[in-house]
Amino acid sequence: MSVPKFRWRHAARSETWAPRIINDVRYAFDHLHDFDMVVSRPARKELPALCVPVRVVFDCHVVTEGASLHDSVASTDRASVWIDSGGRMRIFNDARYIQSLRLPALIKGLPRGHTKCYVASAHNYMVCEQLGRDGVVESYQVYFDLYRPGTEARLVMYVQSAYVKDQPGAASRRHAKPFATLCAEKAGIVAKKPKGNKKAP
Repeated sequence: MSVPKFRWRHAARSETWAPRIINDVRYAFDHLHDFDMVVSRPARKELPALCVPVRVVFDCHVVTEGASLHDSVASTDRASVWIDSGGRMRIFNDARYIQSLRLPALIKGLPRGHTKCYVASAHNYMVCEQLGRDGVVESYQVYFDLYRPGTEARLVMYVQSAYVKDQPGAASRRHAKPFATLCAEKAGIVAKKPKGNKKAP
């Protein structure tokens, strides 16, 4: 059976993020609770003023990895198992959990321009943070969908996945786009512009 497109856009599928005891360790997920932020900027030239509320929602992929063919609920600590919006089993990943602790601050930097936003594909976007560890530079990449639910006067930012990519391709950060402009387009305040070919610095 085919998986519906944009299946994560149904509020009933959202995670509740209750604490879990996994392998005798208690993990809190308070940092992944939904939160609201506002993207605003004054009118300038031909652009109208902008004030758009954004609800931020996290998917279980930010703290889990795909289950291998050898994993099963019977052989795995049940508390470490998530079922994603597509019905696939996911297994808790401690490294991703630790990395996820920086997600709220990283995302809250978007409205102020402290965090850069990139066009990742036709239907999702990305923020990227460079991490240094033992002299090795790693790229923590966060992918999200941004959409307007129905006729509501707000947007929803659904954080689909976040993980360290050891060798990120240059194309991953080719098309930078101000987050405020993206929100204005999604809210229907300004017309959408093509992403162009300009490379981000």
